[in-house]
Amino acid sequence: MTGVMGPESSPRSDGRGELSASLEESLAPIRVASYPVGVLFSGGVDSSLLAWELRLRPSTVLLTMGRKGSADLTAGKAGAERIGLPWEGREVGETEVRAVALRFETELDGVPHLTRSVLVSLALAMEGATPSVLLCGQGADELFLGYAHYRGLGPLEAERRSREDLSRLHERDWPRTLEIARKVGKQLVAPYLSDRFESAALRIPINVRLPGDHPKRFFREWALERGVPPELVERPKKAVQYGSGVDPLVRRLRRRSA
Repeated sequence: MTGVMGPESSPRSDGRGELSASLEESLAPIRVASYPVGVLFSGGVDSSLLAWELRLRPSTVLLTMGRKGSADLTAGKAGAERIGLPWEGREVGETEVRAVALRFETELDGVPHLTRSVLVSLALAMEGATPSVLLCGQGADELFLGYAHYRGLGPLEAERRSREDLSRLHERDWPRTLEIARKVGKQLVAPYLSDRFESAALRIPINVRLPGDHPKRFFREWALERGVPPELVERPKKAVQYGSGVDPLVRRLRRRSA
């Protein structure tokens, strides 16, 4: 296996037991519920861990959105087959992106392009979902240093950037996402943003969470220990707006309206 150490060679961290217990706690209400649940699924490690944890739960479906031929649609279908859960794919194009941008103009107002592109992508994914309760992997990148700007940082700077990113998510981006979910009639759940899980993650020393040359290295090793298949653990990180192919459409529409 390349890039991520297997369970037999992975260095143990005192925080992993608490992290696993907090994930179990955050998923407990979903496990026992009888209603259908969807997982917004890119085939990457964040959503794959959630899908894996719910693989034995009845009425669970994996949902992937993207342009025709996009990386996420390809990986989402393959990942769902590997996990053994039903899958729904939604193809979108410029018409759907334009409609979402108009419908959620208030939620998209005043945010940087990157945030706008993420919110449009999430809106498209939620809008096309069949179940009314949806799980997403928001928070994993901030807690486990998945973004490119963490690469090469030392512990102090990485911790500062992580805290800043997490604050921005809680104070600006997540409330806007929840409002979009409400408007499309969906309940959006982010297990990685539960109080206990977030606290457990932040108690793991920052030097343990540093990515090195592999984004979210610690998170990937932990997901592997939880049983997630190696090919899903190792999938290179691709943010939703890029993996889905939505970002170029958002940019094109913005240029036309400028």
